[in-house]
Amino acid sequence: MNKFKLMIQLAFCAILLFGCSDDAIVMEQEHMEEKAQVDKEKMAFQLIDLLNSPDFKTQIITTLNDQIQGVKLRSLLSEVSTSIKDKPAYQALLSTAINADQRLEKEVYPDQIEIPEVWMKQPANTTDYSELLVSFAPKGDEKNWEFIKAYTLTKEVVYLDVMEDPNRPVIVIETDGFETLKKEVEYMNNKLQIEGLQNSRFSDRKMDLSPASKINNGIETTKIDKIRLNNDEEPWISGAAEVYAITSGIRNSDNEAEIKIIPMYYLDYSGTDYYPNQIVLFWDDYAYQAANIQLFEKDDNHNYKNLVAVIVDGVFQIVGTQTAQPWVNVLGQVANAIIQAMPDEWYTNTDDYVDSFYTILKNQTYSDYYGAGHNARVSMSPLFIPEN
Repeated sequence: MNKFKLMIQLAFCAILLFGCSDDAIVMEQEHMEEKAQVDKEKMAFQLIDLLNSPDFKTQIITTLNDQIQGVKLRSLLSEVSTSIKDKPAYQALLSTAINADQRLEKEVYPDQIEIPEVWMKQPANTTDYSELLVSFAPKGDEKNWEFIKAYTLTKEVVYLDVMEDPNRPVIVIETDGFETLKKEVEYMNNKLQIEGLQNSRFSDRKMDLSPASKINNGIETTKIDKIRLNNDEEPWISGAAEVYAITSGIRNSDNEAEIKIIPMYYLDYSGTDYYPNQIVLFWDDYAYQAANIQLFEKDDNHNYKNLVAVIVDGVFQIVGTQTAQPWVNVLGQVANAIIQAMPDEWYTNTDDYVDSFYTILKNQTYSDYYGAGHNARVSMSPLFIPEN
């Protein structure tokens, strides 16, 4: 176990050793790859067939130029000209996209979520797309990648450097990116509600902003005014980050935990200031005026169902035996349980575990405040939302 993770354990005086072993992580990753329904290499060839149509090429480049995150393939295909829709490659790609959506509709909690989308990596001020490439992330752990395989529009193979940005534009096919994160967050929050670790705020058709007390005539929250992540060494093929927060606090006098998964869709790249004005803490969720915020980046090699399961098990293991302790002790132990639930290898890759902000206080303003790992810096302020 690495030094950083051990420091977190000592800081909260908790010993929880139920993290995934390296062998278990490798087995899970291999199992996910075997179960993958979408063949990205086949999709690459189909997409190339369409890109050889000048109208489609112009349309997709124009669309992707305006996007930072991936664009859902099914949405992109729905906007093409009628002439393109007659091509076998179009029908094959559309069938892949529709089948992916239908698999999600059939299962309440699917084992694996794959939503095909595309995005474009290109040098600054690109105007020449004659040497456009099509690519996708290699299988397996990124630490073991030797190169990125890409294809020209004549379907010739080009090998690109893993870390160095390509010197020509590349359209990337993704099945585990921005759109997938949205679905996974929805499923994870639903599971937390079922397990009794989350109230129904996120399940309501309209988010519940009712006041905790009618005397207040509103709800008290804490919002992120500014956030910045430090530079990382993420391979370029990984694209924009898919970051989410796990917030945690104590719900009642029995020291029961309240946990939410909050997506941060805007937080795309490190070394950049973002000003989201995003609410992250709803103070009527908690019995006490302190909570934790922990940031993670979605990891393509880990199943969201397993992840939420180990979070639930970890929190119940430690909090279930701490009802007699002072609530502030349990607050730290809940955060520690979440940390311990994550796979050990996440702590050797700062792109998976981002940072933690412990014991954030109600009604307090934080300016350029660093997390415990010094990898994220935020400014936060209280926000009172009046009742209509």
